[in-house]
Amino acid sequence: MMSEILSPTLLNQTLTNADTEYSISIPGGTKHFSVQCRTAFAVRFAFVTGKVAASTAPFATIKSGGAYTSPEKLNMAAATLYVASAEAGVVVEVVCWS
Repeated sequence: MMSEILSPTLLNQTLTNADTEYSISIPGGTKHFSVQCRTAFAVRFAFVTGKVAASTAPFATIKSGGAYTSPEKLNMAAATLYVASAEAGVVVEVVCWS
């Protein structure tokens, strides 16, 4: 049986202002993705708007130096990831495999 060949998409979002919500569009058909901060700062993320800027549950935190990795074998419709950080100027990196 042949393995499925996946293609990567790299997405970067600069969080110019601290404690401000930014959105990242996850492409439809994504099978797997990961999220991390390029520098050593924590990042809050959610899949609904209005949660991460003021730290209003539900949201999740990627700790400094950590990453979030989705389950594998997803078949996502297009989705939006909302992100924020207490530090200004950090860059969030997302790798999507489809």
